[in-house]
Amino acid sequence: MPERAAADQWAAKGAAPAEDRAGAREALRAACGGVHAAGWGQVLQDWYVGLFVTATLLVMLFAATGPSILRPDCATATCLTDAHHLWLAGGMALLGSIAAMLGLRAAGPAWADRGQATWLLSTPADRGVLLRGGILRVGFVAVVATAAWGVLAGFALVVGLGRESAPVAPIAACALAGAVVAVLLTALALWRQGGAVLPGRAARAVPDAELLRAGEVTGAVGASTLMLDPTALEVLSSRRRVGRRGRHPSRPGTGGAVTGWLVVEVRALRRRWSRVLGALLGCGVALVVGLLLGHLAGMLVTSVVGLVLARVGGGGLMAWVSTPGLRRAAPAHPAAVATALAVPPFVVAGVGAAVALLPLGLPWWAPLAVGLGATAAAVRAAEPPPAELGLVLATPAGPLSTGLVRSVVHGTDLALAVGLLVLAAHAQGVGPLALAAAAGLLGWQLLRSRD
Repeated sequence: MPERAAADQWAAKGAAPAEDRAGAREALRAACGGVHAAGWGQVLQDWYVGLFVTATLLVMLFAATGPSILRPDCATATCLTDAHHLWLAGGMALLGSIAAMLGLRAAGPAWADRGQATWLLSTPADRGVLLRGGILRVGFVAVVATAAWGVLAGFALVVGLGRESAPVAPIAACALAGAVVAVLLTALALWRQGGAVLPGRAARAVPDAELLRAGEVTGAVGASTLMLDPTALEVLSSRRRVGRRGRHPSRPGTGGAVTGWLVVEVRALRRRWSRVLGALLGCGVALVVGLLLGHLAGMLVTSVVGLVLARVGGGGLMAWVSTPGLRRAAPAHPAAVATALAVPPFVVAGVGAAVALLPLGLPWWAPLAVGLGATAAAVRAAEPPPAELGLVLATPAGPLSTGLVRSVVHGTDLALAVGLLVLAAHAQGVGPLALAAAAGLLGWQLLRSRD
């Protein structure tokens, strides 16, 4: 296309003609006026609200996590020493850098939604001007997120260095380091997309397909954040996962009608080993939370991570529960097939729970009960949530539907309830009863009729 050839020529020269930059600015003014012609007062109000909400969320985050890191609750079998806090600070810095790099790689930072790709990017105007706003937004979010994570790592560094009396300087230095890392990673992501670190020059050379891919990710993240519903991200990840699945040779079944399902599920779990390993890393986070905040916080985080592990390791079980046609077509009894498909997610969730709970001093049966509860919660989460909207409540952030809240906690509530039951049984010395209750809960989820 002539426009694409002109863009490549501009990227090679390092700058765009003045008339193309002027045309891009005119196109942006026309687009902004067509979407919403907001005055300066409305723009300032939007910025004020956004910055106020961001500052409020950051204050809540630091108030909830800062004291626990600075003064950990040593109520577990293992306690964190100063040297452990140094390792914790280093691990948090490494994980934050990796997460920022992966997030910037997925979100662009140069991106365009389908409307921009249809109209704006088809013009001969300078793409460096057209895409500059989106690049700056992604970079701003990355700077805020990594700086906030740097503050949390700074809390651990303060304890490790023994400077609780003067913590401001190390924490500020870590926040500044996080912001610098975000800027460097943004430049690296731009170089990967367009072969340049400057936003304008990189945006002119980014292929249209790459802009659309990053636009899909950015739009899904924005929609999920705005609606407090991960549906957009789940749909996008499912489509990408199916696209990456590739071709697998057909092979004869192994065993009978029930054992064949189990063999196929184990093979599929082996193909998903990278996702399972990534989810198992969350058990380390749950262990650190338990060491810092005690049994209750560690159990709550472990229950949520166990639910994630059960959903990652139980793709066949999720498909079986959510697909009535598949259950009608199978020659075996639905409960028998569901029980066979529940074995891999239970094993994966149980192993993850053992990693997170046994170092805290909890008994051997606690990971088994959490694994059973996480598998039952995964089965519940695979079912469609209630369709009704429910009551609409007025909140400081605007109207909030109770049906939306139910859809978010659908399945998670069951995992958290089992975790609290395990803690109560451990305190009262009735562990076998809690294990039997978790097994009965999973059996009820697997055996009850859904057609």
